[in-house]
Amino acid sequence: MKKSIGATIAVAALVLSACGSDGGSSAGGVQGEAADAAMALADDEDFDLDESCVNDIANQLSDEDAQAIVDSGGGDADLSPEGEALSLELLSCIDGDALIDEFIAGMTADGQEVDEECVRENLEGFDLAELAATGEPSNDLIAALIECFDLGG
Repeated sequence: MKKSIGATIAVAALVLSACGSDGGSSAGGVQGEAADAAMALADDEDFDLDESCVNDIANQLSDEDAQAIVDSGGGDADLSPEGEALSLELLSCIDGDALIDEFIAGMTADGQEVDEECVRENLEGFDLAELAATGEPSNDLIAALIECFDLGG
């Protein structure tokens, strides 16, 4: 169970990190290209990002980080620690319900039945940005979500 939730969180973190490796479209220069790439990747992954939010974050990228994102073509970019931290800030640009939908989709991908309303309620108290950053669910998160699974018992 913990491994399944951990894998779901890791997948979401990878998608968001890839989006975070990119930015929005009113950013200028290479930062603007990185923003455009993030918006396109998020669209491909069916994530709705707030373009203004993405632009604000992309404008904070160094030229080197922005270029690394553009050069990666949507793959993993070799970012500085500052660039990595900014990529995690993109979580604030995603509708929280959409992010939770991704967690639920990952949890149910192997056929496990989950009470979606329970998941939504129990995730309210957790920092999803921290969750995606670590890729590892805390014991508190596991305890909060375990009651949402139909364990067939």
